[in-house]
Amino acid sequence: MAKTANRPNLAVVILILVVLAAIGAYVWVHKHKQSGETPPATEAGTPPHVDAPHVAADRIDPANEGRVVTIEGTLSVKKPPRDTQLGIGADAVMLLRYAEMLQWQEKCAGTSCTYQQVWSPQVIDSRKFREPEGHRNPERLPITTGRFSAGEMRLGAFVVDAAMLGNYRLDSALQTKPVPYPVKDAELPSNLAISFREFNGALYAGDPDHRAVGDLRISYRIIPAGNVELTGTQRGERLIVQKSKANP
Repeated sequence: MAKTANRPNLAVVILILVVLAAIGAYVWVHKHKQSGETPPATEAGTPPHVDAPHVAADRIDPANEGRVVTIEGTLSVKKPPRDTQLGIGADAVMLLRYAEMLQWQEKCAGTSCTYQQVWSPQVIDSRKFREPEGHRNPERLPITTGRFSAGEMRLGAFVVDAAMLGNYRLDSALQTKPVPYPVKDAELPSNLAISFREFNGALYAGDPDHRAVGDLRISYRIIPAGNVELTGTQRGERLIVQKSKANP
């Protein structure tokens, strides 16, 4: 009988402890909100729902370690991106290579098919054409489209990871669309210069005046470095970027 009588008392004690814990948590959160403290970022890198304070870019304040801050200034590229396959480099956040090959394309309507030559970044499988004879495409692209990030960038005293900026969609990285980057065949190493010629700011493998299926056209674009506003977590001298935009 004694054990049965104690069970309600134990339940009451547990209920009281739960209530006290909830009150304590509420008081702690309310106190920190009033103090204006900026809570640190989460381990997953998700920015907290607070305005990140603006800090100076020219020095690193240890008091901001692990906190989300906003920094404005001009990006400086220390190790420019480079297309090691073709030897092309650029003073930019990111270098983008676009490779296209001239190929046959089939268009059919009912029992009738037409064939035209188009530039395509992917191989068009001519083996599936209704009339493959006379419309054969190469089976692979010798060079494909690629993207190359700067090895090191700085915003004032802070190191910024260019590849992290590149994690955003290309048409919204730094809210700046990639811009054309004309190249010359003189920039190519000697073993490739004999295969390509400069044509309208691009590299052309073939004769641009007499185009033929299998010709290769390579052009470049860049995401330029410039004035930016970056928000991210301060980790030592690095800024782990979570939000970015270009400043005019």
